[in-house]
Amino acid sequence: MSRALDKIYNKTIGQKIREARENNIIYITNGDKAVPKKKLTTQQRLGKALGVTFQQIQKYESGHNGVSSLKLIQISNFFNKPLDYFTSDQQNYWRKLDQPIIAQLKFLSPLKMSSIKFNQA
Repeated sequence: MSRALDKIYNKTIGQKIREARENNIIYITNGDKAVPKKKLTTQQRLGKALGVTFQQIQKYESGHNGVSSLKLIQISNFFNKPLDYFTSDQQNYWRKLDQPIIAQLKFLSPLKMSSIKFNQA
């Protein structure tokens, strides 16, 4: 993957991390019933749970630094969300790229084009 694509990939995952953090709902017990309450999970709280600094969380969210697979799994567990929540937008991103890439590859012979496979998920 090129460096520019890495940045876009990191930024979109970072946006999903920020979204999960800002939309985190906790349940407060009030007597015998649980009342949902939206509570902002701070970067510091998330960082502490992951064993990193809040500055590292800022870098993840801004897309400046990529998130390792292990950290993404930890983030997924922290917010009780499936990994797809953080990566599903990536599939749409790659689908959008398919057409420009195909257009750029038209100079290839039909034999070479037939050997290139694109994910049609």
